[in-house]
Amino acid sequence: MTVDPDIPRRVAQVGHDIEDLYQLQTSANDSLTKLNGRHLRLANRVDEVQQALDLQGGRLDRIEHNQRRQSQQLDGLAEQLAQVLTALRGPNPSD
Repeated sequence: MTVDPDIPRRVAQVGHDIEDLYQLQTSANDSLTKLNGRHLRLANRVDEVQQALDLQGGRLDRIEHNQRRQSQQLDGLAEQLAQVLTALRGPNPSD
């Protein structure tokens, strides 16, 4: 049986190919690590924005509640004012 004289070159090439694959894997892992870090920072920022929106929503709810209460108070004052004006004007001759 004859041994192919090209085997040492092929083995060396396979060794280089394997080293290249490891380098590519390392590079891909580094990229994934960076992306995961960026994703985590983005997720944290989204959470911060959501918390700020929730706070603003609560503030708007309180403002709306206060406006409804003030509107009811104004309605009551308008009714009282109408009664005072009626009392000041006296009975209407057409009644």
